[in-house]
Amino acid sequence: MSITIKKSTEFHVNELVIVTKIGRVDISKLFVELNIFDSMFLPVMSGTMLIQDSIGISGKLLFDGTESLLIDIGKDKDSDIARFKKAFRIYKQSDRVNQNQNSETFVLHFVADELMFSDQQRVNQSYDLTYSQIVEKILFNYLKIPANNIGGLYEPTMGIRKIVIPNLRPLDAIEWCAKRSLDKQNSPNYVFFQNLVGYNFASLSTLLTQDNVLDIKIQSKNLKDSNAFDEIGSARHYDVVAQNDSIEKTRAGVNAGKFMGFDPMTRSFASKNISFGDHYLNMKHGNKNPNVTPSKNRDHQNNLEAYDSKKVVSLFGTARQYSEYIKKNDPTSISKIESQDSFIFQRKAILQNLMGKRLKLVMPGNFQLTSGFNVNVLVPNLGKKEKGDTNEDISLAGKYVIVSSRQIIGFDKHETIIEVASSSNDNDFIPEGNPLQTKEILEY
Repeated sequence: MSITIKKSTEFHVNELVIVTKIGRVDISKLFVELNIFDSMFLPVMSGTMLIQDSIGISGKLLFDGTESLLIDIGKDKDSDIARFKKAFRIYKQSDRVNQNQNSETFVLHFVADELMFSDQQRVNQSYDLTYSQIVEKILFNYLKIPANNIGGLYEPTMGIRKIVIPNLRPLDAIEWCAKRSLDKQNSPNYVFFQNLVGYNFASLSTLLTQDNVLDIKIQSKNLKDSNAFDEIGSARHYDVVAQNDSIEKTRAGVNAGKFMGFDPMTRSFASKNISFGDHYLNMKHGNKNPNVTPSKNRDHQNNLEAYDSKKVVSLFGTARQYSEYIKKNDPTSISKIESQDSFIFQRKAILQNLMGKRLKLVMPGNFQLTSGFNVNVLVPNLGKKEKGDTNEDISLAGKYVIVSSRQIIGFDKHETIIEVASSSNDNDFIPEGNPLQTKEILEY
């Protein structure tokens, strides 16, 4: 079905209803601004809505946490393309302000109902399954996820684990599992989140290599001969949120570090050096080259081999596979040992490397721009260009994954603000530090 629009920021409210104890209340004429949030690092979607009320609905509805909000909004009246349709639970009313004797404004806060349901129970159970199987059981047995919320990516994890969920809320238990999950390359890069299409439990390797949903250009709006569809992929504004913080990379162990483990059962201690390649090469990425610059310090040590940059100390059970006592008395446990040395250090380095290069883009309203989807960003070179030079800033251009989005629907305009991140770049080479740079510092 096609879309007919005159402006890239237009929208049509099919339904905006509060379901109350006394029935359904249409608020499509009362709302001033509607904000819907999602993030690749949050388990559920949420939002706020500013209401201007002249009929006294606060006194009639009470807003005591029992109300639900039904949202059905599209680009135009008759199309299912780029349509947002979800139900939420209203959990709070705030910021009530009298405008005059006849009206007031207030903000309603809403969230996916699964969060409120999750907060009312605990998971305290042992499992002998893969982490993805455990997550699936929690979603269906505890949270009872409805069919219209299971359309996201779901990726199996490697290795059966014998664990006990330590008395956590169901959503917290799933995030606990995600932090420990390993993909088939032994990389701890799973995330759990809700976006437009439903709940997702997938590795960053899969998310970063999906096809782009949009090519985004940074260019002027309302140009002559342009139309609404031309402007769908045009950003009104962009900010560079983060780009190559060398100190943060060092302290987070992105470049190099060391895992130190102690096993009280076998009374053994071990350490493991971890370099940039150990966590980066175990994943797939969206662009050609990593966001890294090898360089040597004043001791002539490569920053990718400076293993004292970050140290992590943890209990671990890897040494048990070499214990003759365990092999004889509990051999089946060896294959189900939690490998802390595979995820405790590496996971933070992976996430910091991803979030170390981020842009914020203000786009025409588009519900397809949601967390976990990829976009190709074409950033123009703002400096003076010589003849034959490309009009592209290679330090920023490339494939990005959307890590968070905010849908802003006002009285007459729908805009989408997305934050995108990339663990890699589209440069043709990996730059290396020059020893002269350090020499100049020491001798200046």
